[in-house]
Amino acid sequence: MHALPLTQDALLEAIGEAASAHGTEAYLVGGFVRDRLLGREGKDIDLLTVGDDGTDLLASVARRFGWAPPQRFERFGTGQVRGGGFIVEVVRARAESYDAASRKPDVRPGSLEEDIWRRDFTVNALCQTLAGRVIDVTGRGLDDLRDGVLRTPLDPEQTFSEDPLRMFRAARFTAQLGFAAAPGLVDAMRSMATRSEILSAERVAEEIRRLLLSDDPRAGLEMLRDGGLLAMWFPELEAMIGIEQGGFHVYDVFDHSTHTTAGVSRDLVSRLAGLLHDVGKPPTHAVDDSGKHTFYDHPGVGAALSAALLTRLRFSNDIAERVALLVRHHLRPIQYRPEEWSDAAVRRLVRDIGDERERLLDLARADTRASSFPTTEAIDDLERRMERLDAGGALSRMRPPLDGHEITALAGRAPGPWVGRAQRALEEAVLDGGLAPGDAQAARRWLEEHAELLRD
Repeated sequence: MHALPLTQDALLEAIGEAASAHGTEAYLVGGFVRDRLLGREGKDIDLLTVGDDGTDLLASVARRFGWAPPQRFERFGTGQVRGGGFIVEVVRARAESYDAASRKPDVRPGSLEEDIWRRDFTVNALCQTLAGRVIDVTGRGLDDLRDGVLRTPLDPEQTFSEDPLRMFRAARFTAQLGFAAAPGLVDAMRSMATRSEILSAERVAEEIRRLLLSDDPRAGLEMLRDGGLLAMWFPELEAMIGIEQGGFHVYDVFDHSTHTTAGVSRDLVSRLAGLLHDVGKPPTHAVDDSGKHTFYDHPGVGAALSAALLTRLRFSNDIAERVALLVRHHLRPIQYRPEEWSDAAVRRLVRDIGDERERLLDLARADTRASSFPTTEAIDDLERRMERLDAGGALSRMRPPLDGHEITALAGRAPGPWVGRAQRALEEAVLDGGLAPGDAQAARRWLEEHAELLRD
């Protein structure tokens, strides 16, 4: 018989008993309290202790459930235990003062009130006793939570100056929670945007990741735009604003891109590709003699810009490469016409996009829906043709039918550049339908029939 899974209520009861046994003054704080009051059950439980660091409390909880002993993170002044799908983290109440040239504060132990007032937003400054009583130190948190308002406990410029990452958190919470900015909040972001220069790329990238994976990434991106942070950190996106497109488009490049972002599947590569698919349009924008807006080679230019931007923000090479691949090829499914594309053209797209086929088609549909183009039926037809021509996935994982050793043995000559040319010719024969993928015997016969490839 399996033990029942640990519930949040049972864990909170154990924390309360441990705090009582050790005489620890402890409170539930932060996003856990906010989400709990919104009816969202979380697995990350944040505790604030006054007077001690909470290590004994955590150790008792860990022993109670047979978890590993607490970990201490001295750099952040926190302790943590994990188990049963939960993370319980404790930090001691503190007061802080900041040097204008740094994000690193001068820290000393503080009271509950001092700790609460230094927090980022009133809805995150709510706390609860372990018995469940809500404490609203700022006097605004409960009202702001009810009204869906994002407000700083102190003057917003002071709050953002002390920790400029809070401006990115404001955009992220707007996207995640659907909250509106309090009067003056975005103005303060704009005033303090240059302060964000002291942030690390990794911290900013993590906030962008969480924003993009939220329910409403458009709202967060618009706050970054209005708060001056796009210009500071993403000049490639800032450049999209106001670029007209014409044709089937009803938005400028930036608004079109935010709609596309919201329209793709909720995974990081897809959301980044949606955001960046037209990043090559501003530098390639021109208006021809007839007044038509043109963006020649914007997918190729955009792929290079995407890779550079994501590398600058310390995203992994794998993510940067996948996003750049999608940006490079994003226009091809949209340009597909069933009566004009040969099977060979479809095979080439299958080969070129590899494992990203599903994301590419998803991006193409979102791109289309973010314009006034009437239908995605052609993309649906393309998907069916791709599936039919690549039954078993041989094309999307395509390799030359013969390796270099087999080709040199067949030719009876030393290796050289001619081997690569022969392999490319074999690959083209597969794409044209003259050879089945992976049929080595047929590939040998084909090369014997095209003996010039073995001699040149």
